[in-house]
Amino acid sequence: MKRYSTLFLLSMFACAGLKAQNRQDVANFSQFKQLFNPALTGLEGTSIKNFYRDQWTSFEDAPRTLFLSGEANLQDLTKSKGDGLQHSFGISLLHDTYGALTNNNLNLSYGAGIKIADKLRLRAGIAVTYNNTKFDNASLIVADPTDPAYTSLSNNNNVKKYGVNIGVAVTSDDYYFGYSASDLVKGGDSDVAYFNDVYVLQHTVQAGYRRALSSNIGLVLNGIYRYDENMKGTAEAQLKTVFLNSFWLGAGYRNDIAYTFNTGVRFKQFKIGYSRELSSNKIANTYRGGNEITLSYNFTPVFSGAGKTLSIW
Repeated sequence: MKRYSTLFLLSMFACAGLKAQNRQDVANFSQFKQLFNPALTGLEGTSIKNFYRDQWTSFEDAPRTLFLSGEANLQDLTKSKGDGLQHSFGISLLHDTYGALTNNNLNLSYGAGIKIADKLRLRAGIAVTYNNTKFDNASLIVADPTDPAYTSLSNNNNVKKYGVNIGVAVTSDDYYFGYSASDLVKGGDSDVAYFNDVYVLQHTVQAGYRRALSSNIGLVLNGIYRYDENMKGTAEAQLKTVFLNSFWLGAGYRNDIAYTFNTGVRFKQFKIGYSRELSSNKIANTYRGGNEITLSYNFTPVFSGAGKTLSIW
């Protein structure tokens, strides 16, 4: 019984926690396209972005995530018209804590785009990732400290992983569609058997469409679908109403997990947003919802004021 008790605790914290980190949910996913698809790096120009996210707020040591990224579109530096090949570079850092786990992720991405038709571009990208996940076994109370499972994690509680992601996308001024594969190539230095199946190939499809209905009001629709062998498929959609190209209100749904509600404001090249998640009835006992705050600054001049041009995704 002692052995099974230990394995149960380790499974709850280690396996579930690591797999959850491998499928990082972001309520404002449309603002952080680079995180999911390297081909979309620099799509909105040169910018810096970050978000803070908490979940299960009624639990001690609930998941907390801090994300910071920078994207540089070389077209902004050369001030070219953009008819030729465009190059973009990005870097992002993600710090995530979940109970006994602390996860740090570094992502270096490159994207290139070429014009294939009027206002239509074909993009491709690649990213190199580094993950360091530390397991704090001292924070767990186990029934038998001599259990081989616990001993194994005690001696190998620092999991390091390297990966390569690729992506392709078609983009226009008012829509985008992309596919990416995460951890297409991967490696690491951990020999802990319990972590062998955590980082698996993940497929992601993203799409978005925006349209101005009048000089004052516009609609923006974004969607994302992710699939891997461990957690299967997760789909999410979000609809926003934009006022004067400066304020927005929106709502969305992540299948079988949560309803999302968001709002935000753009002042010149600065944007701030807030999202609230409410768990769906199917998992109301295990997920209490969460909060997410986003901040971003775009170095590329954007359209300002009312009109039939939208600069918000």
